[in-house]
Order: sequence, then structure tokens, then C-alpha cells
Amino acid sequence: MPQNSTIPMHFSTKQFEILLSLYKSSFSNFASLEKLQETIVKSIVKGLGVKRVGIWSFEDDVLHCEKLFDANENDFKVEDDLFKEDFPIYFDALQKYLAIAIDNVAVSPYTSEILFSYFVPNDIKSMLDIPIWTKGLLSGVLCCEHVEIKEWSEQEISFVRSIVDIYSLFFEEFKKRQIEKKLIENQDRFKFISENISDGIYIVEDDKLVFTSKRYLEMIGMTEEEKLNFHNRDMFYLVHPEDVEKVKGIIYSAIEKKKLSIKYQHRCRRKDGSYMWREDIMNIHYDSTGRAFRAVTIARDISQEKELEIELEKNKKISDLQNKLLLNLYSSHIELPFEERVRNVIGISVEGLRLGRSSYWEIKKKRLVCKSLFDCVENKFLDVETLDIRSIPKYINTVNSQLALVVDDVYSNDSTSELIDSYFKPLGITDTLDVPIRANGKFFGVLCCEHRDDPRVWSENDISFARALADYLSLAIEEEKRKKAERKLSENQKKLEFISEHTSDGIMTLEKGHITYVSPAFSKLSGYKLDFVNKLTVDELFSYIHPEDVDEVRRIVYDNLDKRKSQFRYEYRFLGTDGDYYWREDYINVIYRQNSDDYSKYIITSRDIDQRKKIEEQLLESTKQLKLITENTSDGVAVIEDGKLTYVSPSFSDLLGYNKETYTKMTMQDIFACMHLDDVERVTQTVYGALARQEKEIKYEHRFRGVDGTYHWREDSANVIYDENGKYTKYIVITRDITERKESENEKNRLYKITQTQNEKLINFTHIVSHDIRSHTSNLSMILDLYDDTNNLEEQREYFKMLKQSTNKLSDTIFFLNETVAVQSGIKNEKAILNLKEEIEKALVGINAVIRTNEAQINIAVDDAIEIITTQSYLESIIFNLLTNAIKYKSPQRNPVVNISAVKEVGEIKMIIEDNGRGIDLDKYKDKVFGMYKTFHGNPDAVGLGLFMVKNHIESLGGKIEVESQVDKGTKFTLHFT
Repeated sequence: MPQNSTIPMHFSTKQFEILLSLYKSSFSNFASLEKLQETIVKSIVKGLGVKRVGIWSFEDDVLHCEKLFDANENDFKVEDDLFKEDFPIYFDALQKYLAIAIDNVAVSPYTSEILFSYFVPNDIKSMLDIPIWTKGLLSGVLCCEHVEIKEWSEQEISFVRSIVDIYSLFFEEFKKRQIEKKLIENQDRFKFISENISDGIYIVEDDKLVFTSKRYLEMIGMTEEEKLNFHNRDMFYLVHPEDVEKVKGIIYSAIEKKKLSIKYQHRCRRKDGSYMWREDIMNIHYDSTGRAFRAVTIARDISQEKELEIELEKNKKISDLQNKLLLNLYSSHIELPFEERVRNVIGISVEGLRLGRSSYWEIKKKRLVCKSLFDCVENKFLDVETLDIRSIPKYINTVNSQLALVVDDVYSNDSTSELIDSYFKPLGITDTLDVPIRANGKFFGVLCCEHRDDPRVWSENDISFARALADYLSLAIEEEKRKKAERKLSENQKKLEFISEHTSDGIMTLEKGHITYVSPAFSKLSGYKLDFVNKLTVDELFSYIHPEDVDEVRRIVYDNLDKRKSQFRYEYRFLGTDGDYYWREDYINVIYRQNSDDYSKYIITSRDIDQRKKIEEQLLESTKQLKLITENTSDGVAVIEDGKLTYVSPSFSDLLGYNKETYTKMTMQDIFACMHLDDVERVTQTVYGALARQEKEIKYEHRFRGVDGTYHWREDSANVIYDENGKYTKYIVITRDITERKESENEKNRLYKITQTQNEKLINFTHIVSHDIRSHTSNLSMILDLYDDTNNLEEQREYFKMLKQSTNKLSDTIFFLNETVAVQSGIKNEKAILNLKEEIEKALVGINAVIRTNEAQINIAVDDAIEIITTQSYLESIIFNLLTNAIKYKSPQRNPVVNISAVKEVGEIKMIIEDNGRGIDLDKYKDKVFGMYKTFHGNPDAVGLGLFMVKNHIESLGGKIEVESQVDKGTKFTLHFT
């Protein structure tokens, strides 16, 4: 039964010699703990004459067999772990008694739980277990087991306890030496890491600077001695004066609240006097009294990020100002004089675009005339200027052909080269944003926004703002024209009535859909009396148009009214009083109402063209008899009538080798059948679409099969003659061989695509480097934080082991990234055969700190034999990103569980990574899941590159990725490797 009394120290001669030998040699002759354990278990077997002796370690409520010697087999054995929750009575006895001596395990309550699972299978009848204590805590047990019932003597119990004491002393000394050795190694590793990561590190102890990494000194541009001198003078000497109080407040407040880690941003002065933006992550160490005595700080240069943030804020303020100015402009009273509205636009453009000069110019015949100009240097509107359009054709053509002429440097842009000496240099203008102003669809003038001195890059907001101002001017111009037209119409009303009374052309005026005026000539032209015409409605007017013409006339009228066209024309046949139809041509002038789709006046000027149309018909008939194409042109010429080739020139036959007889037997379908299959649909749509629209000129390119079976690129230009019914009577084709030109274009396109692909690969590789290295350094930082937060030597030892693994993983990543560069550059273009399960296990080592910190469970169901042919860096990045995402976006209600499986199917290997995390709302983000810089959960450390790179990699390898997800249930990624 358990022993808990003082045991007299009486040993046999053999036992005493064993103890003496162990004590003398335990600290000198044993190179390892394992060697000592082997010697101890064999010595006890010899000293007690028992059959089995084992040393078990105790940790996390589990007994683990370290070393067990079986005398019957004369060999060492291993037993399964024993869990406290399965044997509570036995484990309770270990905590209470100095020794558990059981003569017969079959009848003892302390061994009843273990009897059938341990003692009976091993044929053990009695046992003597001595607990092993280290620093007051149970750390193991030494078990003596015998195959016969045995009564344990006090001498034997004392003998085993003495050996346990020797083992405990050695164990503590062994651990101490291990820790000392590890500490030295860790110091070397810390120095290596601190000098090789991209962030700077410095350490302060008791307000004294004790360590600065090489990268930190490079960051601030100082030597270690210079930094030390500044620190001794004032800890915050290099902090920007405007940030000092904020930084002090953050640090001292964190110390007061006993925080272990803080993060803050500030401006730091370099040695050269310039300032950089820094983000510092400070880990604070406290002694046993709670006093902060050490601060380990990781400093990162975030100047570029801050500059971008500041620039975005600046652009937002400018955008808000521009929106406010536009709102005020468009809401201002429209009855202001046109000149005043122009001056308002010029003033607003100067304020909203921060300009040196702004002006509005109108095209007047061959001159570009400045109507309004404001110069910020003189702070006033200046006298107008003029430019000869003939001297600046490039500039005029470019402005007219674009929505805006955006020039960041007027001295290097070809479109502004004509204005350099005469305009830009004398005025000191460096950048310009010129927007064309159109009225009623015509190029009317230019809004010129000009910048001086420092280089200027026009933003999209700037361009949109200038376009909005130009649109306002276009509306103002059209409104001014309408007002002038109405005034002129009113002034000339009497003149118009006089002319209409005496002209041979008929005039009719419609207002609000009703006829308000009909000239005598109109009545005479139609043959109907004035009273009769005045009573007609608009619909009744259409009823007098020839049935074959009425639909086309309606279409022309209503299409032009929808487009607010002020002038248009059409021809048609009108029913006379004698029952015959006569050709007429109507010219329409329309005046529209302000802010309305309706018109105020619709003026018809009608002319008799019956005689002209008859002459045109005669001319068309005679033209059909003419030979339209010469026989000597190098381009091929053919004529198509009624869907058949009626004429081909000799050069047309020579182009592809077909003789004239073959061509003349071809129908349109035969011609299309000789075209390349990839071109037929495009060409037929072009031809028949143009014929339907009655276009007179058609041009298209296609490949045509020659008599030898090869295809040649041709460019066809067609002229079409239509009859009075809109049907074509002749289709004249001029064709030329453009094979050489197309081959040249294809080669250029091929080289462009290669360049574009290489650029995309370079960009993707940049993202890989940034994202993967950042992930590893974050893991290293997390391990260091865990190390700093514990004083337990066992935990520290484990963390340093993790640190070594993560460091090795970082080295592997850098190696594979270098390999990727070699693959992309063509130095290495071979793929490797990789074991999928091994690659997954390597990735888990790289994120061991993340897994432990988040208490994540990773389940792998991948066959050991599955291998894939791929690029190692891409595969590593795919697995790494999907695993870290699964843990990073875990559910706040449960620990993360990630299941990884893979199967080999016909033609591919399918790998599935499924988690139980937050999930993604695919109804909302389905099209954005794999986009660059897309994040869905608001995590502050989310970058939005992981899934983008995964999709990029898997597609680069010829595979694909699929995603299934439910919010708060988890996400499943399926990867197909070909």
C-alpha cells in the first residue's frame, strides 16, 4: 500500500554500490538524459531483482513512457501514454504519497483502474512507483514492476527513492545546461534576425539604449554612436515636434495600464534633417514589482503609405470643392447674360483646378478668338487674344477629336508643340487641360485650363470637373443661340411673310402640332386651296405622301426631332389634285423650347423636284451602261448585280488565280464560301448591314481562299448604287492584297502580347514578394511576442524551436522566390515533381505560431503517394495563403478547424481546403472574391492580395480554383491541378 512515512536508509552491499556509482558518475559520465535513464532502469532491475523498470514523464495530465527496460527480453520497450482523466485514483495517489508500494495489484484500489488495460496484458503482479518531483511539481514517476506477488521492504523502497533523488538532481542540472546553451543560441539567432529583416529594431532598458539593429540605423541614416548620443540627450529628440506629446501620451498611458504591446505612428527626423513616417510596435517588459524596465521596438518606414493617404485626403477636399462649385454654378439663375455666365465659369475653373490662367475661346472662321481670360498673376481678366488656326493644325485636330486634351508637359507633347514659342514659353505655362466645347454637335470652342511653374499631373476628378464646366458652356451657348434665333425670328417675321408670299418654294409653319401658316406658293405647289390646307392635321398631311415613302419620311422626321436636330431634309412623292404623285423636297428648320423635348416652331420649306428626279433616273439608266472601271488598275475590280458577279477585271482574276469564267458563275453565297470561316460572319454582317442602311461606301478586310487552297488577306472597298426603292442595282468592289501588311501587324501584336504577359508576371511576382515575406515576418514577430510574454523556460524553449522553424521557412520562401525569378526569366523553365502532402506539412511549419496562437486544428487527409508537377514557389504560396486566410478569418464563436484533402482523378489532382470560419457573402462579393486588394471582413491587417495571388498562380499552372461559402458556416476552396 502507499508509503508516506520516513524510510530508514539501510541498503544491501549491491544496492549501496549501485547508488554510489550512480551518484559519482551522474554529473560527469552521462552525456544525455537518455543515457542516464538507461543506466538507472538497468541498475534498479539489478538492485531489486525485478523484471521491469520504467521512467515516465508527467506533463499536461499525461504520463509518457520515456525509458522502460524488460529483463525477460533484455531489451527496452515503449508503452502507451496514460491519461489522468482515465485513471483519477492512481494519479491522486501519485500527488499524495512519497511511494506507492503494491504487493498484489489485483486487490489494490490504487491499481484497479489500470489492472486490465496494463498489468494483466503485461503479466505484472506487484509494483513499486516512486513519484519524481521537480521544483515542487510532479514531473514523472519511476515504476518498478514484478511478475510475481512481492512484499516490498522498506530497504527496497528507500533504495529506489535514493535513485529518484539522484535522477531529479541530474534532471535539473541537465535542464539548466540546456537552457544556458539555448540562450546563447537564441541570442545569436536574435542578432541574425534583427539584422536581416526589413524592419528596424531597437531596445531600451531603464531608459538606456542597449541595442540598435543595422536596418534601424540605415532607416534614420545614423551610426550607432550618433543614435546613442541623441538618445542620451532626449529619448524623443528625433520625433517631430508636432508628434512628441502624442507619442509620449501613448507610451506613458500604456505603461500606466500595464499594457504589453502598443502600436503608434509618428514622424521621425533622419540625420539629413528630412522627416519620414514611421510605425512603431513596442513590446513592454515589466519586472516582478510591475515596473517597466525594458522596451523592444520594431520600427517600419511607412512614408509611402502616409504620403498616399495624405494625397487621397487632399484629393477628396479638392473633389468636394469642385462638386460644391458645380452645384452653385448649375443652380445659378439661367437668365444671366451669356458673357457673365462665361466669366463665372472661368472664375470657378481657376478656383476648382488651382490654375494660373483660365480662358474661353471660340472658333471664328480661320481664327481662334479668346472671349474671356483670367490671369492669377495679375489677378484680373485680361484683354482678348486671337490665334490663327492655320498655324496650329495639330492642336486644333487633337482637341476636336478628343473629350479632353490632357497635357502634363506642354514642351514634350506633340499636340502642343506648335504653341511652345509663341504662347507657352512667354507665359510660363507648363501644363494644360483643354476641353472642346460643342454646340448642336459642332466644334464651337475650347475651355483652356493652364498651369504654371511646378509639374502638374491632372487627376480624373480634374478632367471630369473641366468637362462639366465645358458642358455648362455648351448648354449656355445653345441657349444663347436659341434666344438669338427667336429674337431674329420675331424681327424677321414680316420679312419672312413677304418672301413667302413671292417665292416659288412653298412655306408652312407648325406650332404645337397645328398648322399656323401656309404660303400661297405652298398652296399653288400642291394644287390645293389655302383654306383646305389650313384645316389639315399633321396625320392628314402624311396621308398625302406616297405609300412607299411615308414610313421613311416619318422615320426621318421623328428621329431628327428625338435628336433635337435644328435642320434636316427629305424627299418624297406627294399626291396632287389630279391623282398623280409628284416628287418634292422638304427642308426643315426647328426651334426647340428650353428644357423641353417639344418644339416651338416647325418650319417647312417645300420645293418641286419632280423634273430633277426624272433626269436623275435617266442618268442612272445611262450610267448602268458605262464601263465604270478601267482594265489596267493593279487593284482588282468586280461588279455585282442581282447577287451575281457580272464583271471582273484581269487583275481581279490574277490576285487569287481564278479565271474570269469561274468568277462569273459565282453567286454571293459562293463568294462567302471562299472566305475564311473566322471572317464570314463579320463580313456578311458588315455588308448586309450597310446595304440595309443604304450606305454608299463599304470597306472591310477578310481572308479569301486562292485557287491553290491557301488564304490571302484582302481589303475590299465597295461603292453601291441604289434605285428609287432603296435596293442596290450595282455593287462595285475594288480589292487589294494586304497579306504582307496583316502579317506585319500580327507579328507586332504577338510581340505586344509577349511584353504584356511579361509585365503582368513581373507585377504578380512583386505582389508575391511583398505578401509572402510580410506573412513570414509577421509570424516571427508573433513568436517573439509569445516569448516575451512568458518566463517559463519550457515554453521559451518551445518558442525558440518555433522561431528556428519559421526562420528556416522564411529562407525557403526566399529561395523559392529566387527560383520563380529564374523560371519567369527563362533561366529555369522546368517544373518539379512534388509530394503534395509533404508540401502541405512544410507550409504548416511556416505558420506554427499562428496555429498555436489561434488554437487551430488542422486535419490532413492526403494520400502519401499523390504527386504533382508544378512550380514549388507557386504551390507553396497557394497552400500558405489559403491556410492563413482560414485561420485569420476564423469565427469568434469557435476555434478554427481546417480540413485538407486531395484526390487523384482522370487528368487532374483535386485538392480541397475547407474551414469553419466566418465565410464570405457570395451573393454580395461573388465577382470580387479573387480581385486584387479586395477584403470582406474589415480586418485591419487584411491586404487583399492572398486570394488574388492564389487564383493567379493556379491559372498560371494551367488549373483553376472554385469557391463555396456560407456566412458564419465556413468556406470551401477546390483547386484543380492539371
